[in-house]
Amino acid sequence: MLAFIDHLKQKTFLQIFTIYLRYLIGGAFVIAAFGMGKISGTSNLMYSMDKPIQNLEPIQQFFRVMTDSGLYWKFIGWTQIVAGFLLMTQRFARLGALIFFGLILNIFIITVAYKFTGTPLVTGLMLLATTYLLVWDLRALQFLVRDDVQSVPLPLSVIQRSYWMWLGLLMFITIVFFAVFNPNIFIELSVPFIEGLVAFIVFFTVGKKFKARQVNPV
Repeated sequence: MLAFIDHLKQKTFLQIFTIYLRYLIGGAFVIAAFGMGKISGTSNLMYSMDKPIQNLEPIQQFFRVMTDSGLYWKFIGWTQIVAGFLLMTQRFARLGALIFFGLILNIFIITVAYKFTGTPLVTGLMLLATTYLLVWDLRALQFLVRDDVQSVPLPLSVIQRSYWMWLGLLMFITIVFFAVFNPNIFIELSVPFIEGLVAFIVFFTVGKKFKARQVNPV
């Protein structure tokens, strides 16, 4: 199985897919942490949260209790930001995926238990995507269940380039900047998307031209 995974990881399109999947999941978690008020200690999810708790719907009661917990609500938010940051750096994405898996599994169970309309589909897809990321790094994660692991790093032509790490840092800083100084979900989504799109085009145009010049110097 590991040999098959190693074979698939050599595919350029899968390396690019994995890179941008990390950006997508990591960025979404950072945006959600700010957007849901977890960093400020408030909740932007439910209206009329100021009613007596016995007059709230079960899901409103849940978020009311979570918000009132204060430190715990903020802890969840900061954990999301840390996991998102680690994923977006690419370099530490393995650790980010491990943290993220625990978080998204918990969120998925909550959305199912409280019967969120449509939300279990979204959280289920995120859980599936995180599982994919863990499978991608399965060889490196063997040490969690085995003692006799002698893993040799697999050279990958695209995903291991520092180019993607710097892009991830840029996108993370962009998201945090707009979340703090100009909270607008459209801007927080669109600007990093444009950054990622431009970086993709640059990598596969300028990068190829640079390689061609190295092979055939003028």
